Amino acid sequence: MRSAEECRKLATDYRSEAAEIGVSPRKANVLQNIANSLSGLASQYEMLTAIADEERRGLAQ
Repeated sequence: MRSAEECRKLATDYRSEAAEIGVSPRKANVLQNIANSLSGLASQYEMLTAIADEERRGLAQ
């Protein structure tokens, strides 16, 4: 992964796959878990970007 946007796109794709007709409950659960993890990773990337921006501007403590 290289960006929050990529993570969110993948999360959306996994959620869509989990919701498809014919996907077993077990597989859907794993796909949902992966999607949730990717959403969390996207948030972490956004926080990291914000911290890096602050540090570049000399605002970090």
